Amino acid sequence: MEQNMITPPSIVILIVIATLGHAMALVWYLAFKNNWGICGRAIYNLPIKEPQIQRELKNSLHAPMHALILFGFAYLGFFGNSSFASFAYTLTATFVSAEIWHYGSHRAFHLRSLHWIHAEHHKSRINSPFTAISFSFTEKLVFDLGLIGALAVADHFISLNFFGIATWYIVYLVVNSFSHANFELKPGNFNQRLGKVLTTTTYHSLHHSRYTRNYGLGTRVLDKLFKTEWEDYEEIYGRVARDECPLTNLKEKIVAPHQA
Repeated sequence: MEQNMITPPSIVILIVIATLGHAMALVWYLAFKNNWGICGRAIYNLPIKEPQIQRELKNSLHAPMHALILFGFAYLGFFGNSSFASFAYTLTATFVSAEIWHYGSHRAFHLRSLHWIHAEHHKSRINSPFTAISFSFTEKLVFDLGLIGALAVADHFISLNFFGIATWYIVYLVVNSFSHANFELKPGNFNQRLGKVLTTTTYHSLHHSRYTRNYGLGTRVLDKLFKTEWEDYEEIYGRVARDECPLTNLKEKIVAPHQA
C-alpha cells in the first residue's frame, strides 16, 4: 500500500462505475423500445413481461455496490501504485481473477444448498435491458467483495493500481450489459476465430433460458476445460447471428452434425 487513492480523479471514476450499469441498461432499453438496428438479430422471439422489468429495476437498487466496496479499500490505502506498469498488470490480474472467481462462484451458486443466492437473477429466463443489473443483494456482495478482497490480499505482495481495477469494471459493465441482451451484436463468423475463446450474448442467453451450463463470464476457457459448455452453442449462434433466425422456445435445441 503506497498512498490513499481517494483523489478527485478516483472519485470521478467511482461515480462512473457506480452509474454505468444503469446507463447501459437505459441505452439497451431505448434501443429495444425504438427498434434500433442493433436489435435486429433477436436471440429469442418471446415477449418480456412488465412484471419482470419491475422486479429487475427493484433489484438494481444495490447494483452500485462494487463502487462502494472499491471506495472502502481505496480509503484504507489499498491499490495505491500509480505507475503505468502497475496499471497494466493490475488490469490483467483483475481480468484473470474475475474469470476464475465468476466461474467458480457461479457454479457454486447452482448447487442446491447455495442456489437461493442466485435464484433471483435466474427468474429472468429471457434477458431484458435490466437483467444485467438484477441480482440479489447477497450475490452482488459475494461476487464483488470476493473479487476485490482477493485483489486486496494480492496487493500486499504485488502493489496494485486502483485505476487498473476500475478500468476492468468499466469494460465489464459495458460488456455485461450486452451479454444480457436479447440480441446478438457479433458477426456470424465470430466463432471461427475470437469466438473460440470469447463468449457472446447468445452464449449467456442459453445459460438463462436453460438454467445451467455456459457459466463463463467473458471467456469460454473454463467451460471448455470443465466440460460445462452447451454442445449446440455454436450451431445456435450460427442460426441467430448468421441466419437471423431467433429461437421460439426456451427449451429449443439443435442437434450438432457430429451428434446426429
